[in-house]
Amino acid sequence: APQTYKSHIEHPIVQYKMSARLDPEKKIIRGHYTLTWWNHTEDTIPDLYFHLYWNAFKNMDSTFLREMVVRNLWGGEKRWLDRPGRDKWGWVDVNKIQLLAPQEGGKFAAPSTDLTKLQTFVHPDDDNAQDETVERIELPQPIPPHGTIELAVDFTAKLPRALARAGYEGNYYLMAQWFPKIGVYEAAGERGRVQGGWNCHQYHTNTEFYADYGSYDVDLTVPSNFVVGATGLQLDKHANPDGTTTYHYYQQDVHDFAWTASPRFHKLTRTFDWNKEVSAEEIVKWSKILQLPAEDVALRNVEVNLLLEPDHLNVADRYFRALFNGLKYFGLWYGKYPYNTLTVVDVPRDSATCCMEYPTFITVGTSFWPGKYSDSPEEVTVHEFGHQFWYGLVGNNEFEESWLDEGFNTYSTGKVVETAYGNPCNYERIFGMPVQAFPWLRVTLPDFPFAGVGKIGLGPYFSCVTVPERTSGRRDYLDNAKDDDLVRNGWQYMNGASYSVNSYDRVGLTLRTLESYLGEDVMARVMRTYQERWRYRHPSTQDFINVVNEVSGRDMNWFFKQFFYNSDLADYAVTSIHSEPVYGKIGLYDEAGVKIFHSAEAAREAFEKSPVKTYRSTVLVRRLGEVQAPVNVVVHFEHGAVAREHWDGQYRWTKFVYERPDKVASAEVDPERRLALEANFTNNSLVTKQDNRGAAKWYVRWIFWLENLFFAASFFS
Repeated sequence: APQTYKSHIEHPIVQYKMSARLDPEKKIIRGHYTLTWWNHTEDTIPDLYFHLYWNAFKNMDSTFLREMVVRNLWGGEKRWLDRPGRDKWGWVDVNKIQLLAPQEGGKFAAPSTDLTKLQTFVHPDDDNAQDETVERIELPQPIPPHGTIELAVDFTAKLPRALARAGYEGNYYLMAQWFPKIGVYEAAGERGRVQGGWNCHQYHTNTEFYADYGSYDVDLTVPSNFVVGATGLQLDKHANPDGTTTYHYYQQDVHDFAWTASPRFHKLTRTFDWNKEVSAEEIVKWSKILQLPAEDVALRNVEVNLLLEPDHLNVADRYFRALFNGLKYFGLWYGKYPYNTLTVVDVPRDSATCCMEYPTFITVGTSFWPGKYSDSPEEVTVHEFGHQFWYGLVGNNEFEESWLDEGFNTYSTGKVVETAYGNPCNYERIFGMPVQAFPWLRVTLPDFPFAGVGKIGLGPYFSCVTVPERTSGRRDYLDNAKDDDLVRNGWQYMNGASYSVNSYDRVGLTLRTLESYLGEDVMARVMRTYQERWRYRHPSTQDFINVVNEVSGRDMNWFFKQFFYNSDLADYAVTSIHSEPVYGKIGLYDEAGVKIFHSAEAAREAFEKSPVKTYRSTVLVRRLGEVQAPVNVVVHFEHGAVAREHWDGQYRWTKFVYERPDKVASAEVDPERRLALEANFTNNSLVTKQDNRGAAKWYVRWIFWLENLFFAASFFS
C-alpha cells in the first residue's frame, strides 16, 4: 500500500478548506471555502488579487475569447463559437468574501469585515476593461510582513461547454481552475523581480497557470450515480438523504485542485509497486550516474486510479503500463514521485478537456482502436504524467516561462518513450481503423534527391515507418523558428504556432543539444539537481542556467544566449573540398647563389614516378546560420585515415589544410549531431567522388514507393 504522506513544506502559503456541490441539471457549482494565506515576504501588502478563470468564457469581450478569434481557430474552438444558446457560456461569481478576525493562539473567529463590495476587476496585461478574469480587493488594513489572514468565500461557478481544459460534455464534467484562486505574491528578488508585487495575469488563450503551494481539504457533493476523481487522496465517502454522495479529498504540497465527475466512468485501481518495477541493477546504475546514495534513488509505491470511458476498457493495460513507465523513469531520473495517489481521467473522444495536467490528477485520451505499435495512448499519457514533475513539483510561472514546464517535459517525455518503447509506427486512419502506413507526402524531403531523410527509411506504403523521438518536432520548429525569441510571455508570441514551437519543440531540441555538449551523465545530474533544488518553489530560467553552470563546472552562458534569448538558426556546412598534388619545386629558386629553374613538367614527372606522393587538401567549413556554437569536424582520407578537428564556430568560416600522402575523401561537420537544432543536416557533409550506388538505391525505393501509392489508391477506389 502507498506510504503515509509527510509534508515537505514547513510553512504553506495557502490552505484551502472547501466544500462544493455540483448541480448537473443547471451546470452549476455552489461552493464555499476558508482560505488561510501567509505573507512570506518582508513587504507590507495592501491588497489581494484573485484569478477568476471561468470568466474567460463569459462573453466575447474577454481577453481569452478575443485572442482565440484572432488566431487560427482549431476545429473544436470554431464549433464552440458557432454553437447557439446560453449553455455554452461559463462564469464564476464571488458572492461573498469576508475577512475573519484573528484571535489569540493564531486562530480565527467569526467574520469581522465584509470585503464583498471592495471587489474590482483589473486587467494588468492589456487595456481590455471588459475582461473579468482578475479581481483586486483593497484591504481595510494591510497585511504585515510574515502576517497571516483568513478569508471566508462563497462563490458560484457555471461550467462552460467544454473548452480549453474545463467544462462539460453531456454528463461528463471536468472542474479545473473552477474556484476563485488567489494569485502569487512575489518578493523583490524572486524570479528576478525588481520590487515586490502580485503576479496575477489575465487568462489568455496561449497561457496556463501559476499558484502557490499549500494544502487542499475539499468536500465534493454529486449525484450518487456519479463516479468522482480528484486531486489528492480520498479520505471519506458518505451518502446523503437527498440522493447525493459527498467525497472528502485532502492533499498537501500542491498548488491547485481539480476534479471530475461522470456516471459513465469505469474506475480501475492498481498499485505501482516500485520493488517489482525497478531492478536492483537499475538502482545501482542510477546511483552511480547521479552520484547519490542508493536510498536516495529508491522510489515509493503509488495508488493509480484510472477513470475510463466505457468504450476504452480495452486500452486499460496500455494506460497503466505507460503510467508505470512514467513513475519509474521520471522517479529514477528526477526523484521519487512524492504523493500517495495519481488519478488519470480518460476523456471522451476529441474532448477539449484533453489533455491536461493538475497536481496528482491528469486527463488523457485515446481511441477505441489504437494502433498496436503506435504511440497512442502511451506518448500523451507519459507526457501528461511528466507534468507532475515539470509544473507540479517545480512550480514555474506558466504565464511567463512556459518552456520551463512544456519544454522540459517534451525533452523528458521523449527520453522515457525512447527508453521504454523505442520508436513507434506511424498509422493512417480509415473510417477509424488504424492502418500501419505513413503519409509519405508529409515526409520532409532533402535538399537534393540522394541525401537521405535522416533515419526515415523508405519502403512499402503499408509498412512501419518511424520518426525517431529525438528528432520529433524539427519540422514545426524550422517552420516557425524565426517568429519569436524563446524567452517571451505566453500571450506575446506571434500566434499559437509560435507559442507551441517555443514552449515545446524548440526547448526539447535545445535540451537535447545541451545534453550533447555536457554528456548524458552530466545532463542527468543537472536535471536531478534542478528538480530537487526547486521542488515546491518557483524557479526562473536563470535559476536553471545557474544549475547547469554549477553542476557541469562550465560556463554555458554562451549556449543559452544563442538558443534561449534569440531566434537565430544553426546551420553549419562543409561547402568545398579541394586536393592538389604537391609537386615540389616549380619556378626559380636560389641555390648556392645561383637561380635555378625547375620546370613544371619535370616536377609532375617526378611526382608520378615517386613511390611516396604528397597532396595538399583544403576543407572549407562555413557557418551559414546566425547561431555561433562549437562544433566538431571529421575528415576522412582515401586510404582510411581520419582527422578529427574542433572549431569554435565564431567566425563565418574556417579552413582545415592538410599535407598528406592521400587526398581527402569526405568531411562532415557535427558528425555526432550534437546540434539537434541544426536547420539543415543535408549540407553537413560532402564527398569528393560521386557514388552512383546511392542514386540507384533511391531510384529503386522511389519506384517501389510509387507502385505502393498507386496500389493504395486502387485499393480504396
